Amino acid sequence: MRPVVRSLKRDIRRMVTVPAAWIVIVGLLFVPALYAWFNIVGFWDPYSNTGKIRVAVANEDQGATKDAIGFVNVGTMLESKLRENDQLGWHFVSAEQAKKEVERGESYAAFIIPSDFSTRLTGIVDGTYTKPDVQYYVNEKNNAVAPKITGAGASSLDQQINSAFVSTVAQTLSEKITSTGKSISEVLQNGRSDISEKVKTASEQLGQAEESLNGMGEKLDSAKEKVSGARSSMTSADSALSDLNEALSQADQLVSDTRSSISQFSANMSTSLDGLSTHASAAAAKASSAGGTLNGGVQGATTTIGGVLTEGQSINQANADILRDLQSLGIANLPTASQALQDLSTQNAQVGQTLSNLSALNGNISSTSTSIAQALNSLNSASQSLSDAATQARSGVTNQLPVISSALDQMSSASADLRSAIGVLQGQREQISGLLDQLDTLLDSTKTTIAQSSANITSLKSDLDSAKGDIQLISSSNAIQSLAGSMNLNPEKIAEFMAAPTSITTQTVFPVATYGSAMAPLFTNLSLWIGAFALVIILKLEVDEEGVGSMTSAQKYMSRWMLLALFAIGQALVVSIGDLIIGVQTVSKLAFVGTAVLVSLVFLSVIYMLATCFQHIGKGLCVIIVILQIPGAAGLYPIEMMPSFFRFLHPLFPFTYGINAMRETVGGFYGDAYLRSLAVLGIHVLIAFALGLLVRPFLVNLNAMVSRDLSRSGLFLAEATHLPSSRYRLSQIVAVLADHDGYSRSVTRRARNFERRYPKMRRGALILGIVIPAILAVLSVASVAEVPLLLGLWIVWILVIITFLIALEYIRESLARQQLLTSMNDSDVRSLLRRRLHGVKASAAQLGKHRLGNEENAEEGSEK
Repeated sequence: MRPVVRSLKRDIRRMVTVPAAWIVIVGLLFVPALYAWFNIVGFWDPYSNTGKIRVAVANEDQGATKDAIGFVNVGTMLESKLRENDQLGWHFVSAEQAKKEVERGESYAAFIIPSDFSTRLTGIVDGTYTKPDVQYYVNEKNNAVAPKITGAGASSLDQQINSAFVSTVAQTLSEKITSTGKSISEVLQNGRSDISEKVKTASEQLGQAEESLNGMGEKLDSAKEKVSGARSSMTSADSALSDLNEALSQADQLVSDTRSSISQFSANMSTSLDGLSTHASAAAAKASSAGGTLNGGVQGATTTIGGVLTEGQSINQANADILRDLQSLGIANLPTASQALQDLSTQNAQVGQTLSNLSALNGNISSTSTSIAQALNSLNSASQSLSDAATQARSGVTNQLPVISSALDQMSSASADLRSAIGVLQGQREQISGLLDQLDTLLDSTKTTIAQSSANITSLKSDLDSAKGDIQLISSSNAIQSLAGSMNLNPEKIAEFMAAPTSITTQTVFPVATYGSAMAPLFTNLSLWIGAFALVIILKLEVDEEGVGSMTSAQKYMSRWMLLALFAIGQALVVSIGDLIIGVQTVSKLAFVGTAVLVSLVFLSVIYMLATCFQHIGKGLCVIIVILQIPGAAGLYPIEMMPSFFRFLHPLFPFTYGINAMRETVGGFYGDAYLRSLAVLGIHVLIAFALGLLVRPFLVNLNAMVSRDLSRSGLFLAEATHLPSSRYRLSQIVAVLADHDGYSRSVTRRARNFERRYPKMRRGALILGIVIPAILAVLSVASVAEVPLLLGLWIVWILVIITFLIALEYIRESLARQQLLTSMNDSDVRSLLRRRLHGVKASAAQLGKHRLGNEENAEEGSEK
């Protein structure tokens, strides 16, 4: 370790004694920290300034009127809420101006509420609902983050629209329910005494109706007796019809005999004329008597039947009046009375129709009786004419014979008419008998129906009495007051509840006060990486032995790392303390600063290893790694949101664990998460030192070749490689001394074959280095989702091509060195061999001294 310490002290003295170096030192310490500070301050609390993001709003809503909720203008309600909202820079313009502002970039977004917005939205209350749309315009060219913020504003706007509409509907309905409850309470309070009185009146009327129905039974019995009397009259009428038929037969025989005897008229004219007059008068009197009896019987029957029918119609009308009174009293609303009243009404209507039919038939019978009376009058007139003619015949038989003949014809015609009328009357006799039977049956049915009605009315009266008791019970209870109280709602509270029925109670775990504090781990890690990378770019990585003596490769590696580590610690102290001065939140300031120091040393170890082992290529790898770490270390977005390519690399990056460790010091410690992050960072350090100390000596010739080739261009800064190593391997030296000519021929043949293939391999590598990335670029356009993976493949392929070209140049350089070795004479080769052996012995002796010192120190420690 002494050479390492001496080299470190020498390098520090060199920097201290050069004033200009102090400017570089200050720049190396503070410039990387500026990256973290400016970004932390810039991202300190950006969401507190979202009110400056200009968003245009155009409200063209005309409102809508619905019977259930009245007039509603959701656009106006929304506009009033947005004017109170300061989360975004809302300003209100016309629809055309809003679109133009978005297109010109004056507003990041615009919302346009159409004129039929309320109409379509309130259609939900009457079944005409059509989902309304708010037109949302956003200019994504202006800024990458602003559309996300305005998009969140759009979601908030949609929630406000829904809550405003639901709140309005709920408030309106609550007011209507409250008003209805009050009306119901007033109606019930004012009407319960009226209801009791009406129920009492209805019960009394039902009692009266029951008495009336009971009295109708006696009337129906009297009507049945009258029907029996009508049947007796019909029997007398049948006897009269028989006598009339017999009289008409005798009259017809008399007319026939008169006609046959007219030839003998002259001989016994006087006797015949007297007999004719006498017999004609007798026949006419007998027919008139029989017809009068018949007509009287028919008239008596129709009169009796008419009285019965009139009485039946009176009863039917009384029943209808009673049923109407029951209906007006609201008895039909009782569960047991509704069907009974309906059945009674139907039966009463059928009885009324039957009575109307019987009245029409009785009128037809009365008309027939009148026709018989007219026929008898005609017969009497004819008989009188015949008698007068016979009397006059005595004075002039010859002149009166035509008159007699005419009188005989009239009498024969009258007899025929009377026979026809009797036939009609006999035909209607059966109808009258059937009518009397129907009337008798109807009276029996009516009596039964009245009995049923009386029973139903008794049941209704009992139900009304029960209902009266229930009403009195309800009136004496608090049910009405409870009903009114349950409908006495608070519309404002219900509207407030419906607008936001639930609320979220946020319980922050490991709270971070500001967005800048949350972003501090990312920007601090980035600044530390940039600072470490600046160290390997500005400071020399190769260590000279001036004033120190001989040093091994490992000692030179550690000496330069320790010098860079001092700068890395200074950078970590500057940036972390500056973060604290800015106001970054921490749960432990000491842990925050200490973590920054550890992370800085880890980053330095990785970057220094790449820069010393691979020089310019390694420095390029440092740039590629930091590019991949920004999205792949979950510093900005959760790693779950990243493509699969970055999710695969996430656990491999040192940034991942550096950011996690610093987040523990900012937000709070959980379990062993902090120690696990530091442990993984320690693994990165071990891997970096293992590669730097073990692999670097084997790359000395490669690095020397690359540096030499870059120096030839005159454009690149190439640091010469100084390592205690030979350009020739020991096996090559021994092979030359064993068979100089054979080794020379072998090397020459291999070099010739390689030089022949070298141009083709180089051109092929360059072509593949261009074609494959071009193909990957085309695939990335065709499949946007796989862009990160294709980008990773592109980087890997470029590294493969670069590695192949470097290996190609290394082989060419190695063959050239071997050809130079074969051009030496044997004495030069032996001298080279002696120097290599002397170096091996010196290394072995130094290693032995080192082991002996360690053993002595161990013995002294055990003695103590």
